[in-house]
Amino acid sequence: MNKTKRFALLCLVTALFVSIIAGCSGKGSESEPSSSGGSSEPAASATSSDAASASANPFEEHMDISVSWWGIGAAFEGQDEIIQKLEKDFNITFKAMDIGWDNYKEKSQVWAVAGQLPDIITHSITNDQPATYNEWISQELIKPLPDDLSAYPNVQNVAKAEDVQGLYRDGKLFAIPRMTYPNTDLWAIDRAIYVRKDWMEKLGIKDPTSFDEFKAMLKAFTEQDPDGNNKKDTTGITMNTMGYLKNLFIPAFPQFENGGWVKEDGKWIPYFSSKQMDGVVTQARQLYAEGLLDQDFAVQKAGEGNQKFYQNKAGAFAIAASSVGGATGVKAEWEKNNPGENFFDHVKLLHLWPAADGTVYRHTTISWWSETMINAEVDDKKLDRILRVYDWLLSPAGKEMFDYGIEGKDYTKDGDKITVTREKDENGNFVDLKKKYPSMDVISQLAQWRNASSIEDSESNRAALGDDVVQFIQDELKWQMDNAKPIPTEFGIYTMSTPGNDKIQSIDFDDDFTRLILGKEDPVKQWKDIVKGYDSKGLQEAITEVNAEMTKQGK
Repeated sequence: MNKTKRFALLCLVTALFVSIIAGCSGKGSESEPSSSGGSSEPAASATSSDAASASANPFEEHMDISVSWWGIGAAFEGQDEIIQKLEKDFNITFKAMDIGWDNYKEKSQVWAVAGQLPDIITHSITNDQPATYNEWISQELIKPLPDDLSAYPNVQNVAKAEDVQGLYRDGKLFAIPRMTYPNTDLWAIDRAIYVRKDWMEKLGIKDPTSFDEFKAMLKAFTEQDPDGNNKKDTTGITMNTMGYLKNLFIPAFPQFENGGWVKEDGKWIPYFSSKQMDGVVTQARQLYAEGLLDQDFAVQKAGEGNQKFYQNKAGAFAIAASSVGGATGVKAEWEKNNPGENFFDHVKLLHLWPAADGTVYRHTTISWWSETMINAEVDDKKLDRILRVYDWLLSPAGKEMFDYGIEGKDYTKDGDKITVTREKDENGNFVDLKKKYPSMDVISQLAQWRNASSIEDSESNRAALGDDVVQFIQDELKWQMDNAKPIPTEFGIYTMSTPGNDKIQSIDFDDDFTRLILGKEDPVKQWKDIVKGYDSKGLQEAITEVNAEMTKQGK
């Protein structure tokens, strides 16, 4: 990186400091677009006109490619057969650069200032910090993708997705969004409230049909010794992260849950400015003040609240419905702490009650969370190689490997029929591919999240997760499709870039909301004071600019 860029970046650090340490809302938080073509071997077609011309063998030259990912060091350490295959097929060596869920934004910014960004940058600035996305583009830290992506058809599919168009700047795309689901309906199972149905039966509690009934249920879990140990050691509800707890407040204010803008009194405003927040902050404060919400939620790290549910210390648990399966999923962890017990005999999903308009709403959001960006210092030859890797990762052949493992070792194939042959564990279940091949956890999600594959009713999922888990997910998805509607959401505002809208991305809403929950003064007044403070962070400018743009669009 030249000195001018580095100096400019150093000047930005103070202004960006708040935003770089802001937490993510969930893995979501946090799409698997349908991909065309693909084969078991990487394609060797000609590269795009914007990339360097390739030889007859586009993989002839060996390349080192540095890549950042959450926990990548441990995943790549053993050099298992999956990473070996990918590196051999593409004649590359991956150089792992570790990031953590609690520091990836700050660490990436430090790398940017120091001129040490990896070739493949994993981040979530297109979702969480669009102002930083714009800054990195203007500072020439990240490389635009070629205008012609036809040599990489699966990458091109992502680039052409409707809600990705808001990421283009002056006709150029500087990121490959990491898609979560092929359509927004499937987000329905990314939020859920698990509940101890055996505790409900013991205490004579029916499914709540209002917030007051829900609160009464949590109070019973807290005060009526549902686990029968003659101790007052249980709480009402715990959470994986705040992003999942927000699901609970959909009936009070749907757009609060997914961070959308709403049109109120003829004007578009961000959810936190809405008068509908009065109900949310009142309910959230009640849960904490009355001891019904995990009293440690503000200080525990992501995942620590899970253990309270697994260890019978909480009666309800906010996480994703799709998190039920797998070796470290909700079912496995609960059964590990309750040997000899069947998870589904004790736990079910609790469905929320209608909102004020009589509609039951379900979670939805844009089709991706997080993205890959390419370091601007990557030359065109390496860019071509990276895009070829990503195109294969997004292909049917890549999906087959991530679903079944290595052909001839983990499965056999006769036409379209696939037979899983990999070894089983002591319980008679097929060994988890991510345990057998630790690098799979990174490689399978590098180009897109595997959420859609993980919820399919497929032979691979029934073999890996069990019939009961697959049916549990399918039943929940059907219930949501039959009984709930997606939260009304103006997706275009998520990626709309205006000076004011970019500026308010530095607001640490979750931190302010946590302070509100822990507070002592009137919650409605406290929240209005907090939002008033957002004016100094560009709130009114953002509202004016977004409304001007929406008027142009006739909305």
